[in-house]
Amino acid sequence: MALHLDKDVYMKKIRLFMTLLMFSVVLGASAQAKFEKVKSLKGIKVTVKVLNETQTVIVPDTDPNQRYVATDLPAELRKDGLHLSIDGDVGAIPPNVRMIGVPFHITCIKVTSSDRKKYKLSKKMWCMK
Repeated sequence: MALHLDKDVYMKKIRLFMTLLMFSVVLGASAQAKFEKVKSLKGIKVTVKVLNETQTVIVPDTDPNQRYVATDLPAELRKDGLHLSIDGDVGAIPPNVRMIGVPFHITCIKVTSSDRKKYKLSKKMWCMK
């Protein structure tokens, strides 16, 4: 003899499960990891690499295998091949998060005169707080 569940009871269980699932997804997505400073860098020479329309990384000239993700890099400086000198703080990658580079909070950016002309930039220096 087969056990038959009432359709209404079955649908209520599915709705409850879906509601709990959506609630947990919303909570997980809304939780933002805080920037945890690991060390500070000053005057590091980097090259900007544009990976696609939404992802840009900065690569130290002395270590091309290292990549930093700087969300506070001004849009005007998101030019592939642009050489910069930057100061800032290296952050820790949050646990259980896969990133395209190490988090980096920029405090100051300097552009060479030749790159400023080449990329038609408005300023030679940017400082953030």
